[in-house]
Amino acid sequence: MRILLVIHGYPPFYMAGSEVYTYNLARELAKNNDVFVFHRIEDKTKPLYQVADTTKDGVNIRYINNYEPDNATFYDKYLNPAVDDAFRDYVKLVKPDVVHIGHLSHLSTQIPIIAKREFGLPVLFTIHDFWMFCHRGQLINPKNWQICPLPNTGQCTECAAFHYKKPDFSTELIKERDDHIRNVLECIDVFFAPSHTLENFYINMGVDSSRIFYSKYGFNLSKIQKSPKSLHDKITFGFTGRIILTKGLHLLCEAFSKIRGNAKLVIWGDYDSEYGQDLVKKYSCCGIEFKGAYHNDKLQEVLDSFDVLVCPSIWLENAPLVIQETQATEIPVLVSDKGGMAELVHDGIDGFTFKLGDADDLRSKMQDIVDNPQKLLNLKAPVEKVRSIKEDADFCVQKYKELSKTQIVYPHRPAPWRVTFITNPDKCNLHCKMCDTFSADNRSRLTKSPRSEMDFAVVEKAVNLLAPHGLKEIIPSTMGEPLLYSHFEELVDLCRKNNIRMNLTTNGTFSKGVEFWAPKLLEVISDVKFSINGINPDINEKIMCGANTKKQLANIEYYLNIRKQLGNTSTVTLQCTFMKSNLYELKNIILWGIEHGVDRIKGHHLWKTSDSLDNEMLRTKENAPLWNAVCEECHKTADGRIRLENFTPVDLNEPDLDSSDTFCQFLGKELWIEYDGSYQICCCPDEVRREFGEFGNVTELSPLEMWNGRKYRDFIANWGESENCKKCNMRRKRS
Repeated sequence: MRILLVIHGYPPFYMAGSEVYTYNLARELAKNNDVFVFHRIEDKTKPLYQVADTTKDGVNIRYINNYEPDNATFYDKYLNPAVDDAFRDYVKLVKPDVVHIGHLSHLSTQIPIIAKREFGLPVLFTIHDFWMFCHRGQLINPKNWQICPLPNTGQCTECAAFHYKKPDFSTELIKERDDHIRNVLECIDVFFAPSHTLENFYINMGVDSSRIFYSKYGFNLSKIQKSPKSLHDKITFGFTGRIILTKGLHLLCEAFSKIRGNAKLVIWGDYDSEYGQDLVKKYSCCGIEFKGAYHNDKLQEVLDSFDVLVCPSIWLENAPLVIQETQATEIPVLVSDKGGMAELVHDGIDGFTFKLGDADDLRSKMQDIVDNPQKLLNLKAPVEKVRSIKEDADFCVQKYKELSKTQIVYPHRPAPWRVTFITNPDKCNLHCKMCDTFSADNRSRLTKSPRSEMDFAVVEKAVNLLAPHGLKEIIPSTMGEPLLYSHFEELVDLCRKNNIRMNLTTNGTFSKGVEFWAPKLLEVISDVKFSINGINPDINEKIMCGANTKKQLANIEYYLNIRKQLGNTSTVTLQCTFMKSNLYELKNIILWGIEHGVDRIKGHHLWKTSDSLDNEMLRTKENAPLWNAVCEECHKTADGRIRLENFTPVDLNEPDLDSSDTFCQFLGKELWIEYDGSYQICCCPDEVRREFGEFGNVTELSPLEMWNGRKYRDFIANWGESENCKKCNMRRKRS
């Protein structure tokens, strides 16, 4: 099998429990499978989001450099569109059969959605802590370091306000994260719980128990030897792990400093943090040795230096690796009496427990060991069998094979990458003959049911919500001239603030003048499509009624010159509608584009909006041969000097597009929001869209709720059944 493991860190960069476990699992799986690891490093000397590949022990590894920016927001704690894109690229490259996730902190919680909905892959998840439901991961209150009950919005908001030092922290941010995580969990097929503590927690949080399997961590037992049953000259207590407050090392140091008798304490771990340095300053004179970090390959040597391992964590640990590794050596352990720690140790039988967070009780237990060292020798072998990494890997592979790969026809992104806002549907300064609103045949609609401008607050709220989830681009109104929108300058500022691009279609008339707009637009534009249907004014102005072709072309030329002066890399497109009236003018549009440095010529076949257009349609038996001949000539004219889009010949036997082996280029990728806040699922004319049904309104349903809702997902799953979809000109042939 081709197995992709995802983890927030990987040795030698990170040596904590989940990272070391994934390291061992990857190496074991690689003995009989093609194994790939996607993880993150944190190196501010390297470019942000730089990726690199390496291979070690038969495991193919890609890391992405991701460090938290100084201006990080709460969204940055669990969402990262750049990491999403890097993960997509890696999936496309390695083509895995299954994705097995260890942790998503410092990566992106959208990875399971991408794996499941975009690529149709089975997704498994090993639960290492509470992070999916607790934004700090350990379900402990930083105000008083007391264990929290089950998470709830109010409690988590208070915690976040204290932790991030923001008294006005919004409850809505917690609710958004919770709603998102529920959607993420729905995309995970199987959960592995290494402790009953976490198994029960996930069930209590609403995850179906049938998807959760109790599965203890596996260990490379060939590298762990039983230690001789003898004691050191001094009873040696040991600690190994991350030196952070929730690991309870301060309790251990405080307790040991009060011990009387022949004993010492040895601490292994990176103590460079402020917390670690404070402990060194306070306790290094109390017979406590701070040894520093070590590689997991040296674990046996470290454990052999102990008579008793102490695990004094103050949070509900999952199933600490070091406890089980120590049990494999049959060295005794002394642990807190709650959570996954207590599951592994039976007090007085194969180890000892003390009251979680109680330094006095810990001191008492340690003093009893020092006074009665024979108790260590009288302990039995561990009751809980330590599982081998081979047993663990075999169980994982069994579950991988049980999950059949889902075939997804239309990939569904975690959030739309582009949104079109119908900002000003009834504002335009031209009345093009093919327009479904402003043409002479259709202008009566403007008086029958006038449509207002879109409330800018709707745009702002949607963009601010979707940007952290991967929104990359917006399109202002494709109905009407977008630069006439009263809030267009604010729209430009909104793009700049959220670091997203604007894809603009304009008729090139430039209200306020091209000199005013060009510099502003070039700050945020990805592509600007100038609608032009002929270089010859007689042709263009009969189609784009009310236009001044000479002025249009001068404006486009000015914009192109400003782009060149600024060294801007955005693209410029000339966009036209393919119809009988301008069929023989397409070559001239291409030549003008080449001469002036345009990047692309894009066209669309006419969408019939009135009976007067019947003779203009090119996908008919009468006109298709003419179109095919012109299409061939256009490609010869372009000759690789400019990109042509949709200049594709039609089958003369079936001039209407064959709906078989085609796909919708919009579903699951793009979203439309109407002027009144209602959601639409594609760009077809209004009366056609409404036949697909109602998908809600932004005032009642957030864009993410609509996007991930059952109705939209069902529509994607059943795409192609609608007659409107079958005759859509925007469908693409599969490559």
